[in-house]
Amino acid sequence: MTAVRLVAGLCLTLTLAACSGPERPAEPSSGGGSGAAGGGFRSVDCNGITDADVAKAAGSNLFTPAVVSDAGCFWQENTMIGNVGAGMGISTWWYRGSDMDTERELEQQAGRTLTELAIDGNEGFKASDDSACSIYVAKGGDVITWSIQTMNSETLPDLCTIVGQLAQLSQERVN
Repeated sequence: MTAVRLVAGLCLTLTLAACSGPERPAEPSSGGGSGAAGGGFRSVDCNGITDADVAKAAGSNLFTPAVVSDAGCFWQENTMIGNVGAGMGISTWWYRGSDMDTERELEQQAGRTLTELAIDGNEGFKASDDSACSIYVAKGGDVITWSIQTMNSETLPDLCTIVGQLAQLSQERVN
């Protein structure tokens, strides 16, 4: 199920990225909804992350918003080497009813190094390699993930530092 969700999300991301960039509020909007039964996360657009947050963490003008929703967002990487880099970027997604063990298994199958962590009292893990870093955090029946994937890691600040900053900000805003 999770693999299907990831493939579907990537297809949607690429389809929407081909369209003109979405208009975004300057600050995250409060969806007013509460998290899932069992005390999940509070729902807000982009899990509380703004374009300014992405620019501050990764560098200004390096990423352009491509997908905006209360389930998650994707910022397309602007730097490319020839045609390489398309589809790379920073994302955050909220999965209601997700299973952290499945997420761990998928990251292990991708060959990434896993490290357990906690942010604002919520348990999770970090998965990383030379071209990607993701952080997953669970609360109640919810999982939020923040990821960066790039073909140009040498031109960016440390990938896990970028994602770690965004994950911390997001947790402060939706926890």
